[in-house]
Amino acid sequence: MKRLDFYIAQTISMTMLLALAGLLGILMIFTFLEQIEDIGSGYSALDLLQFVLYSMPRMFYQMIPYAALIGCLAGLGILANNSELVVMRAAGISTWSILLSAMKPTLVLIFVGLYIGEFILPDVERTARNNRHMALSGGTAAMTGFWYREGNVFMHFDEVGQTGVIGGVSHYYFDPDRTLTGTLHAERGVYHDVRANEKYWLLENVTTTTLEGGQTLTEQSPSRRWDTELAPNLLGNEVLVQPDKMSIGELNAKIDYMRKQGLNSMKYELGYWHKVLQPLATIGLVFVAISFIFGPLRESTMGMRVVTGLVTGIVFKFLQDLLSPASLVFGFSPMVAVLIPIVLCFSAGYLLLRRAG
Repeated sequence: MKRLDFYIAQTISMTMLLALAGLLGILMIFTFLEQIEDIGSGYSALDLLQFVLYSMPRMFYQMIPYAALIGCLAGLGILANNSELVVMRAAGISTWSILLSAMKPTLVLIFVGLYIGEFILPDVERTARNNRHMALSGGTAAMTGFWYREGNVFMHFDEVGQTGVIGGVSHYYFDPDRTLTGTLHAERGVYHDVRANEKYWLLENVTTTTLEGGQTLTEQSPSRRWDTELAPNLLGNEVLVQPDKMSIGELNAKIDYMRKQGLNSMKYELGYWHKVLQPLATIGLVFVAISFIFGPLRESTMGMRVVTGLVTGIVFKFLQDLLSPASLVFGFSPMVAVLIPIVLCFSAGYLLLRRAG
């Protein structure tokens, strides 16, 4: 049984890797074609190639569930075409034993994806976006024109760099009735990470204006300390990285920060649940693939199985893309939005396996 288990896992591992390589290649071509129109002043073909290469971890991570689905369909399809599954069943090997053997390479792929998504993807994605921005803007390592809110303070930053420096800082202070009570303008701000319990921004060339009793009071100072939980990594993530490309730890920190400030964190909660539940989504798609092989696709050709895998993956992605923004619009739990397609996968797979016996 151990040798048989290894043989099934080896066959499916090879087809999963081939499916992953194929999907990754297609995405790289599409990314190259999408970015090629930006080639011109300052943005060269070498910059484009670098951006595509830096985007590979993101593509790899995104394609894991679909590569597992297509790879499992193809791998078990090869065994079915060679009548090896029939021989296994005739020898007394249950469907569930074959299912467990097929799940082992899937779990390895899931763990690799978790490592990439948590420790590699966020930093590489930031680097890719920052390098692209630098090339397009002629070497300026900062994003421009960014608004933010912290409690009753609305902030605007002319430039947001990646080294703890912000330029053109403007604060607009409002009371609970949304009445403007004062403003602050600083030439730039530098982040000081002195120790674990002492982190702050030092604002330079500061002009503060206070509106009180119909009078305007203006004060200027060479520097001013700004205590806030808005650290450079939070700003960098906000500007350069989408929630589904941040690590689970970064998303947790971002959600906690936004909740403390009374801000709507549902966009980041949605990204959090997508990251946390992606392993379950991958297992659900593989479960569907196995049920197809023992059910309606038992006698089908390899081409038909691959097409079925692609269609299933597209339908799954469509449901995710439909329910995710719907949760933001209608206000239901992001976790529910992410779970619905996964539950449908497991339900469909279970029913097909029961029917197949």
